[in-house]
Amino acid sequence: MADHIRPPLQPSARPLHREPSPEDVEKLRSWQEERLQRKLRGDYESEMLHLTELVNGNLNTPLRISSVRINGATHTSQSFLAWLLHPHLAPFTLSSSDTPLPQPTLQTVLHTTRALSHTLASTELFRTLTARIERAEDGTDGEVDVLFNVKERGRFFLKSSTEVGNGEGSASLTARLTNILGHADVLSLNTSLGTKTKRAFDASFSLPVSPSISSRAFVGVVGTERELGVQGGGGREERVGVRAGLRTSGTQEGPAGTGGTSEITAEGVWRCIGGLNENAGISIRQSAGPSLKASLIHTYTYDTLNDHVMPTSGSFLRIINELALAGKAAFWKMEGEVRRGWGLTRGLAFSLTARAGLLHLLAGDPSTTHYSDKFQLGGPLSVRAFGVGGMGGHEGATSVGGDLYYALGLSAVGNVPKRPEWPVKLHGWVNVGRVQGIDRAPLQGAVLTAVTHPSISAGLGLVYRFDPIRAEVNFGIPLVAAKGEVLRRGVQVGIGLEVL
Repeated sequence: MADHIRPPLQPSARPLHREPSPEDVEKLRSWQEERLQRKLRGDYESEMLHLTELVNGNLNTPLRISSVRINGATHTSQSFLAWLLHPHLAPFTLSSSDTPLPQPTLQTVLHTTRALSHTLASTELFRTLTARIERAEDGTDGEVDVLFNVKERGRFFLKSSTEVGNGEGSASLTARLTNILGHADVLSLNTSLGTKTKRAFDASFSLPVSPSISSRAFVGVVGTERELGVQGGGGREERVGVRAGLRTSGTQEGPAGTGGTSEITAEGVWRCIGGLNENAGISIRQSAGPSLKASLIHTYTYDTLNDHVMPTSGSFLRIINELALAGKAAFWKMEGEVRRGWGLTRGLAFSLTARAGLLHLLAGDPSTTHYSDKFQLGGPLSVRAFGVGGMGGHEGATSVGGDLYYALGLSAVGNVPKRPEWPVKLHGWVNVGRVQGIDRAPLQGAVLTAVTHPSISAGLGLVYRFDPIRAEVNFGIPLVAAKGEVLRRGVQVGIGLEVL
């Protein structure tokens, strides 16, 4: 049978490398294929080594970029692309000053080509992107053209979803239109209907304002109508706001070396609380009716967590500062959140989350602070085993919120035994927190009281991950609670993007 085998599977004249017997055709075929692959790998490595030596030996050869061409960007403005790429081509432009620019070389061309590729990829407009360096079209010696072949992503996105949890259900529709003007612009529209949040909409438009794509300006309109529940006097709040701002994203290798995302926003909001029942507390009645708020908000976020459900490394930091004028009150409001994850063993992650906030009045008295501006604590997404907004002081069944709060969450999330691939994970947790008013008491005394009189809960449950949303079903027990706080012993369900 071996006599009928044709090249390249014919018997070797020099049977080396454990060549199988010619009688075993399958083993002989596998051996020949492996031998051929070895030869191809060797040829490839030899060519790569030769190319590397050739490039390294000519890095200082004078060379200029004559032009940059982008093929396939049919929906992207050519002027926008030129604006993006222009800063990288500075070494190849004629200097208008008396100081001449350094002579560009092959090394300069290679580094510039890589920078151009990175900038084009950062726009997220292209599904594929390849670069090629060619001899200049006009045939000038010492000049080359850089050619990019790209394939654009789809410009339209539409998604609908439904969510059910903790006595609340909602349905949402999200639409996103990208690169409509050809400037990497994004128009996002989101609307939802629900049982507690009756209606909500969010429309925003953004586009880059720097060639590095790291800064984007945005404008938007938001609106909600939601039930405040028993903790909110059985009322309903409507909100409509307009906002505009600038968002700047960094990288770990950025110029500041700090990474993170910084956002500054100017916002104006009209809001109205109404429909309160006869048992609603005085504090929320004082906020009933329409009111206006103008604020300046700065948000800084730094996120290196490798996973938001089972983080085994990295950390998360977010700091929000708001300076606001609302009716007769002016205040400064700060919130912070820190999270750290550790991998204990394979399939078991441990995380610690800390949140805190402070509302400091700059003008007015505590009675003029709007109900919606105060902190609320408790529920399946914050301190579990307590009612939504059920922590802190109460006027009857109505929560009064607070000017100061903190919350700590200690969580362990692990795989279901013998089922590590399941999206369902086991979950154990301990939560600690407190929210209270300051009024005109010294801040140091209020902080001391909050720290020494915490509310505590613990429990077990299941986590279902469908990124980026996380769903939890927990059985929790309040261990320590202040008088009047609303407890939720037993099963509690929560769905959201962020949990304690």
